[in-house]
Amino acid sequence: MDEGKKKLFKIPKLTKWDKISLTIVLIFVILLAIPVYKDKNGCEVARPGYTCESAKTVMIEHCTYWGKYNCDTSSDVSLPQVEWYIKNLCEIHNQNHNAGLNCENLKSACNIISEQILCPVV
Repeated sequence: MDEGKKKLFKIPKLTKWDKISLTIVLIFVILLAIPVYKDKNGCEVARPGYTCESAKTVMIEHCTYWGKYNCDTSSDVSLPQVEWYIKNLCEIHNQNHNAGLNCENLKSACNIISEQILCPVV
């Protein structure tokens, strides 16, 4: 019985061509992974068309849009998603730049990041 188990789990010896093939596959996988893990040179937010933008710039754009409605999320059906996106951008900006924005108070964060009064703070 023990001899049968030994034969069942025996790993075949790799030939020279097996080793070469495994090396080629490994190199191929590494080359494909490089663009994924390579530094994106300041690319914080991806735009359509594979262009990059800073989180600050995109956050200001969304804050400006939100400010057109006096930062009242109930004014338009699209605004809850805009507010959610602003919060995520705020966290990305804080993470990458140690900006210290209060991402729980988005009205204040929008006013600070845009350097103007977009949202009336009550």
